[in-house]
Amino acid sequence: INAEYGDSTGTMRLSVVAVLGLAVLTGFALLVLLNQPASFTTPSAPGQTQPGTLLSRLDDALIKRERLWAGAAKGLQRDTEAVRHVGPAADLLATDSPKSSTIPAFLLGGQMMEGRQELQPRNTGCYAATNKKQCCAAIDSRYTIHGPPFFGGSPCVPAAQGKFKSGSMCEPLLWAKGEEPQTIGSCDPAEQAKEQESLEDVIAEQKRALSMADSDSEESRHDLNLMWVTDCQLQLEWSSVLLLWSALRVGQQGDFTRIATGCETPNARRFVSEAMETVAEIFGARDRVTVHFAPKHITDSRDGTDGEVYTPYTKAFGVKHFLDHASPRNRVGVILDPDFLFNRPLEYRMDQIDAEHVIPAGRTKDWQHDIEPGRPVGQMYGLGDGWLNYNLKEICGPDSPCTKVSRADAMRYFTMGPPIFMLMSDWAKVAQGWYDYLPIIRRTRKDWMEEMRSYTMSAAHHEQKTSIFTHYQISDKSTRPDDEGWPWIERPGNNLPDPCRAGKALNPHNFPDITDPYPPILHYCQAYEPEYYDQHYFWSKYQINFGVAQLHRGNLLDCDQPFYEDPPRDLLEAQKFDDPKCLGQRRQAWMLCQVQHSLNEMLADFKKQKCGKDFNRARTAKHTFSPRPSTVDHPPSCRKPRPN
Repeated sequence: INAEYGDSTGTMRLSVVAVLGLAVLTGFALLVLLNQPASFTTPSAPGQTQPGTLLSRLDDALIKRERLWAGAAKGLQRDTEAVRHVGPAADLLATDSPKSSTIPAFLLGGQMMEGRQELQPRNTGCYAATNKKQCCAAIDSRYTIHGPPFFGGSPCVPAAQGKFKSGSMCEPLLWAKGEEPQTIGSCDPAEQAKEQESLEDVIAEQKRALSMADSDSEESRHDLNLMWVTDCQLQLEWSSVLLLWSALRVGQQGDFTRIATGCETPNARRFVSEAMETVAEIFGARDRVTVHFAPKHITDSRDGTDGEVYTPYTKAFGVKHFLDHASPRNRVGVILDPDFLFNRPLEYRMDQIDAEHVIPAGRTKDWQHDIEPGRPVGQMYGLGDGWLNYNLKEICGPDSPCTKVSRADAMRYFTMGPPIFMLMSDWAKVAQGWYDYLPIIRRTRKDWMEEMRSYTMSAAHHEQKTSIFTHYQISDKSTRPDDEGWPWIERPGNNLPDPCRAGKALNPHNFPDITDPYPPILHYCQAYEPEYYDQHYFWSKYQINFGVAQLHRGNLLDCDQPFYEDPPRDLLEAQKFDDPKCLGQRRQAWMLCQVQHSLNEMLADFKKQKCGKDFNRARTAKHTFSPRPSTVDHPPSCRKPRPN
């Protein structure tokens, strides 16, 4: 395009012939591209390129082009700008941003007529703004044809503090929501004052408020505090919402503490707090749900790695920070993982539970006890006794009890993982060692699971002899039968429904009359890709985390985002039940239906509470990904022919 920018009024002349020629070439290129396969790399298979949708590659290219337009438009002063509606632009511009009479109706989701429509006189463009007041009064000045993404006509928003990563302090709302939602500031003067509050200020206020709070009586305290640690990536917020929603929906008793680390901006803290409050309000549980903010901790100067990032540092540090600063008064604490889905309530009073409602690990003895000093309860994890080969005298200390653990006791008491129930007084001791031992381990060891081994060593150092069970969760999609709660689901003659055929998740809310036991937790830490006749069906938390499956890579919790499509009703029936090699496929089908139906049920409740009646009810989101080309993961013999 031969573009010439004229005088200070912002007059712009474009070569008409060049524009028409570019439009024809762009249209032809898009038609070609849309018929070509694209690829992207999935986090569940690092380094492995897979065929996928074109959108990821196309979006990246178009976003780069949009940034060029932004640079060209910066500094232009324009009183009005015409916006042409081309194809689905009005739909793409629909947003749950605050409604204003100065914003054209089509920008808020209404239908725009064909032809041209003038924007309001306040439209001077985001990049002409020099302060927050000007930014809040501006509309992005680009045409809707400059995309996708279509930013033209989008209200402008300021950065809460400083600038966006683009280098501008003012950006279109549509761009900011997709690229940097945690940095978005407010146009409300009252909220702008809060935007100057630092994370350190918030942590100090948390501690001050707790010191002034009235002490709970022993009778009013919940016995259990359910804790989980996250970072502050807003695209991952859906998993904490699903955890809390599913726990409250199945009737889980206790207090809930979300430990959110690294929420540096007020907007991020507000987003996290409002998400948790929205769920709590659904169930009338505001007094039971707390968000504890803590600093980011993904590097540690004690490990000698010169600042190497290891994100599991967050977990040990977050738990320690909460216990040090909040001093919770519950008797028992349980640590959860953020990707836990509750199928039914957790039970931990092993002195009050029937034997048929637990599955002790093979070496577990004398397990019928309450949570007592030095006697936690936890889920079996397959870490084994390899940690005994570490330099325990350097890590735990030369006279530490952790240096004297036998291999038999390591397998009996110390092969555990979340959920882990422990007295709060014991948690305070174990969390300190968990935090201190991990950087020492990482001086010589770099496996991802070192965080769990650090916990194990601290538990051994403080002589926490854990009663270990296998029934608390399911997650593994392999054919190992003894590590998790699968025997309950796969037991012949049980009365548990097929969640695929039922079209809803298995939980006490949906099936109140079920008396057969089933695992309380689905830990969706893997991708599920079961056979489905002549194709595969696929679900992975990573495609949600990175926005691959969302409309325009938006946040799953936003009002304009669709629900997921329902999995096929015959997905589990499509698996082979007479071949032991196909057990993993059956498990993947069961977990996929359970988590996907639970996710949709959560989104329905959450969006009714957050958005009222004004939210996207379409069930169109889905995960598209070709399965791993492995005959181990996908034995050809496990594929049934499609019924006629």
